[in-house]
Order: sequence, then C-alpha cells, then structure tokens
Amino acid sequence: MSLEALVLGCLSGLRPGTSLAALVVLLKTAEPRRPLVFFIAAGLAASWTTGLLVVAAFHGVDVAVGGSTFTAVLDIAFGAAALGYAAGLHRGWVQLPRRRNANAPAADTPSRLARRLQDPSPRVAAAAGVGTHLPGLIYLIALNAIASERPAIVDAGVQVAIYDLLWFMVPLASLVLVILRPGAALLYLEAATAWVLRHDHGLLVVGSLFVGLYLVVKGTASLVG
Repeated sequence: MSLEALVLGCLSGLRPGTSLAALVVLLKTAEPRRPLVFFIAAGLAASWTTGLLVVAAFHGVDVAVGGSTFTAVLDIAFGAAALGYAAGLHRGWVQLPRRRNANAPAADTPSRLARRLQDPSPRVAAAAGVGTHLPGLIYLIALNAIASERPAIVDAGVQVAIYDLLWFMVPLASLVLVILRPGAALLYLEAATAWVLRHDHGLLVVGSLFVGLYLVVKGTASLVG
C-alpha cells in the first residue's frame, strides 16, 4: 500500500466538509443506526467502484504513453492544482461555506437535503452517502499513487478499499459508537471536530500547500531523473 495514499486517506477522512454536515444530521435522528448503515454502505460501494475504474484507466494510459512520464506529469498537474487552491483560499478568491458555530455544521448541507435527512428513508440516506463522497482532487492524487505501482486488479481493489475506509473513518466510528453507546456519538463527534471547524481555513491552506509542493517536487524529480 502506497504511503502517499494512506496519508491522503487520513487527510480526506479528517477533513471537515459536507459529509460531516450530513452525518451530524443523521446522528440527530431518533434511530440513526439504520440510515447510517445505508449512508456508509452506498458511499463506500460507489467510491470503491469509481476508484477501481480510475486506477484501471490510469493503467491503460500508463501502458500507452509510458508509466513514469505519465505519472510524473499527473503529479505535477495535481500539485499545481493543489497550490492554486491553497493560493485561492489564502487570497480569498476561494470561499469556504461558513458555519455559525462549531456545533452546527449541518448548515453546510443544502436545506432540502438537510430536511430530508431529518427523517431519511434508506434511499435518501444512501444517496447522501454517495453525494457527499464524490471523487475530488485528493482522491485522484491517491488513485494516481496507487496506479503508479501497477498493482494487479485484486491488489488494486484492496488498496482502493483501504483508502475508502480511511475516507469513511468518521462515519464508521460514529456507527460503532451508535451501536455501543447510543446517544454518545453526536456528543463525541461535535467535541472532536470543534477545533477543526474553527480552524478549517488555515488547515486547508497549509494542507493544500504541503500536498502541492510535494507533488510538484516529486513529479519534477521523476521527469529530470
């Protein structure tokens, strides 16, 4: 398993976002266990399938244009995108959705979705799990790192699954708490994320800057090496 993919999986799992907002709404329902299962299962299935398809596509291009060159070019492109995002956040060109306070992240979810998640059907919970875990830049960077090692299909599937489990670490931990300590999951989640929610802008700027610099340096070194 690529160390790069493991680090990015942890970053994705701990980063505040719309998935956290949806999760808090689900935890406030009268019986959160069932919708959480559908939320997690559907999200994991969709992201794993997408990830495996992307790794397979990277392999195809890898063969066509040369493995090391293609991977290095992607690293530089992804790194430049991450640096651009960091600069946009720092300069105010990119704005993050703001929350009134750390205990009300549900304000980030679209109002219609938030209302539907207050008493969700299995289908709504599943759709929320998929919709709040659509592949983004960090996921593509991780998939490129996995594909660069040219794993066999089974190995690739396992590595993508490990990344996805890290991405879903907060929902999975919440489900465990709901089962073992009903009523405590929401309190633990809010306590654990309060500091992150207050400092999300700075964390995203620093994280994007670090990832961007790492990828640009790594890709450039591969091209000139």
